[in-house]
Parts: sequence; C-alpha cells; structure tokens
Amino acid sequence: MNVRLLALLGAVALLFFVGLGRPTLFDQDEAKYTQVAREILETGDPITLHVNGAPWFVHPPLYMWLVAATGRIFGFTEFTARLWSAVAGVAGVYATYLLGGLLFPRRAALLGAAVLAGTFQYFAHARLAVFDGLLVTFMLLTFYAFLRALYDVSRAHAYYAAVWAGLGTLTKGPIALLLPALVALVYLIIRWKRFRWRAPILGPAAVYAAIAMPWYIIEAVRHGAPFISTVIGYYTVNRFLGVVEGQSGPWWYYAPVFGVGAFPWTAFVLAMLPHHVRRLREEGSLLVLLWMAITIVFYSVAGTKLPNYVLPVYPWAALGIAAMWHAAFDGERGAAIRIRAAFVGTAVALLIFAGEIAAFARLKYPAALAALQGHLIIAATVLGAWVLAAAGLYLLRRPVSSFVMLAATMWVFGGILVFGTLPMIDARRPIKEVAAAVRARLTPETPLVGYRISSYQTLLFYTNHRVDWVDDARMLRQMRCSHPRMIIVTEPEEMGELQQFPATRLITTEDLVAVEVRNTSCP
Repeated sequence: MNVRLLALLGAVALLFFVGLGRPTLFDQDEAKYTQVAREILETGDPITLHVNGAPWFVHPPLYMWLVAATGRIFGFTEFTARLWSAVAGVAGVYATYLLGGLLFPRRAALLGAAVLAGTFQYFAHARLAVFDGLLVTFMLLTFYAFLRALYDVSRAHAYYAAVWAGLGTLTKGPIALLLPALVALVYLIIRWKRFRWRAPILGPAAVYAAIAMPWYIIEAVRHGAPFISTVIGYYTVNRFLGVVEGQSGPWWYYAPVFGVGAFPWTAFVLAMLPHHVRRLREEGSLLVLLWMAITIVFYSVAGTKLPNYVLPVYPWAALGIAAMWHAAFDGERGAAIRIRAAFVGTAVALLIFAGEIAAFARLKYPAALAALQGHLIIAATVLGAWVLAAAGLYLLRRPVSSFVMLAATMWVFGGILVFGTLPMIDARRPIKEVAAAVRARLTPETPLVGYRISSYQTLLFYTNHRVDWVDDARMLRQMRCSHPRMIIVTEPEEMGELQQFPATRLITTEDLVAVEVRNTSCP
C-alpha cells in the first residue's frame, strides 16, 4: 500500500470518525437498528431479531450482530452505534481504489477514492447507524473479486466473490448479489468475444449459499409463513414490484437525490458521461456507464423508492469523474473543457443544493430553519467561496491544486456540519432530556406509553423500556384504568386529551411532554 493511499485513508478516517458520537441518534432507522442490536443481547437470541420485545421480520442480521458485539464490549452509545458504518465507509473507499486500479491508471484510482470520500451522500451514510454503506462495500468487493476471477482466470477470486456476496446478502438481502450479477451478466454479453468465464461456478455458489442461506432457513423453520411472507414476500419481492410502507415516487425520483447527494461533484457526474461514452471500448469506461445505468434504471423501475437505494452508484461515478480529471492532468483538451463546464455547473448546483435544503427545511422544520438561518447563511457563504476558489485555481492552470481543493470540500463542509450545524439541531431535540426524566420514574412494571408522537424509536432506545404506541384516546383511557400508574409521553398539542387524567408532569419541552398518571378516579 503506497504512502499516498495511506495518507488518503487516514484523512478519510478522520472525516468519518471525528465527532461521530456527537448528535443524538435520529429517529426511525438509526434508533431502530441500534435498539434491535441491543435486544439481541437482552433476549439472548441472535437469530430472531426483536424490537420493542416483538419479532422484527424486516432485514437480515449481520449489521445488527456487529453493533451488538460492539455494544456488549463498550456499551450502547451514539459512537458505538455508528462505528461500523464509519468502518464500512473507509473500507468502501479502499474497495473503490482496488476497482479503479484494475480498470484505470493507479493515479486515477487514487483520485476516485478521494472523490468518493468527498461525496455528500456517501459521507452522510458513513456517519449514520444504518447498513447501506456496509452493503455497498460488500457489493464493491464482490465485483472486484469477479473481475479478478475474469481477468486473471482466478479460482480463488471466484470464491472470494461468493464470500463477499454472501456477507452482503446477510446484511440487506439478495440485492447484494442481484445488482452485481446483473452488471456482470450484461458486461459478459457485451464482451463475450473478449472474455469467457472460466472460473468455477458450483463451488462458489455453494459457498454463497452456506453464508447467505442458513439464517433464512432457520427463521423459515422457526416462524413459517409469517417470516416468509414478510421478509421474502413483502420486504424483498414487493419492495421491487410494489410499494413498501408508502415509500413511492415518480420515475425521476432520483434526479433531485443526485442533485444533493453528489455534491460537490454533481455537475462533474454529468460532464464525465460523454467522456466515457467516447471510450466505450475501454473496460473502465464501459463498466462505469453500465453500473450507473443499470443501478439507476433498476431502482427507478422499482415501486419502492428511497434516497439510500442509489448509494451503489457513487463509487462508480467517482471513478468516472477521476478518470476525466486524470485525462485533463495529462493534457487532454476535451477533458479540460468538460471540467471547465462542470465548474460552471457546480455554481448552479450550489444554488440548487441550497434551495433544496431550504425548501425541505421550510416544509418540515420551519421553526428550526428560523433558528439556524444565520448559521446556514455563513456556512453557504464559506462553501461557495471554497468551491469558487477551486474553480479559480483551475482557470489559473493549476489543475492538481484545484482538484485537491474541490476534493477537500467535504472536509470543510463536514467540519461545519459536525461541529456547527448538528449541535444546533441537537439542542432543539429534547428526546434524551425527556428520556432521562422518564427513566427516573420508571420501574420494570410501569407501562410507558407513547401517545401520538413521531419520535417513537428514539423514545424506545433512550428509555430502554418497552413502549406501548397508542393513537386512540379510548384505548388510552382503557390502559389507564388497567394499571395503578403509567407514564405517558406525548406532544404538547395532544395534552388536551390528558386533562381528564390526574397527572403529574415530569418534564415539558417545546416538542414533548411526559406525565405520570394514576388511576385513582377509575370506577
């Protein structure tokens, strides 16, 4: 491993790990997956996953096993919950370098690794307690091993591909094999005169099955139809053919996702497409375009759409961008012209990026936007000036310095986000404060009720107590009369429903209220 690569990976580790535990876990996925990992230890059952004491038939267990292992040793904190995502983020950057080294010159591979690390959506997933980054890393390693098996006619790498695909399947299901296999199949069809698959198939298939299938088989035997219909039917097949949990979108759903997610490289993604179309006879260019096109079309056709689904596009887009810069460094006029055009597009992308964030915040968090407005204006000014300086360096014919500065944008943006923006947002999220007040009054027998609240997963995680989710006032009254005391957490606008209950307020915040209720007036 060369010195420049080691230096880059060290810088990437700083980008992904520094301040990793600062913000409170975000509701829904971060808090839920960490709670699933905690309940592995509480139930003593690593096979059937649980959340809130009930079986959780949604995803395979590998990521939760890793978090549970870390939590067992170091405890469950925001840092330990996110640790494996950051590890996967660094590993994904290295896997991108390995792929780039097979398909492009080594310098382009190094540039591609830097582009990926400095891409906003990849950076974000490396700092969130979700398993998409781990899935992408396994996909990259699977495809790298496939190419080594194809180019070197390597039996060993055919087995490595099976191992990585099996681990990916154990992370998020068969998509870990399906997507790389689709790209590989189309690639072999196009290049059938140049490459023939000569590595073994049955042996690697057996290895893949030995890693990926036992969990599915055990759970199917344990739980039968409920597991099969939920995990395999609803959350796997129906995720593509139908809409899961109302998460749908139009065919162009991923256009604005890339508009924000590829920052600051958004315009460069578009600029590098004609660069590689002109080089379709080269393996690197063909695979960049194939992987990006197949992934985007696959998820655009799918009924269920989520921003994280297209995360596998970014490593290949990064390699494509890096190859264009590499050509410009070597004096290729067409590449240089496209980079100049991309800098103009980046200025537009900055405006779009700021507009999308502002529009989203204005719709969902208007009060928070008002409080953060001054900070956001300063942050946007700093980022704009930084990118413009990178463009200026390029116009002054200092392309290497320009690339380094543009690639470092995410280190600047990450610092602003982690040490400026997120603490300000966290100060407006009272869930840890509310959970602490609730825990002080809880006993193992005390019912904890979340009444018409949106932050239910974080309440569950930070209280570490089973929560009854109630939306109906009649059910709430029935529960109140069934227990000598209970604690209710709700939002301030719902307090009118609780006026009839003899209640003691434990804590009141702008967003949440916790009260202790006794059943002294029940018949």
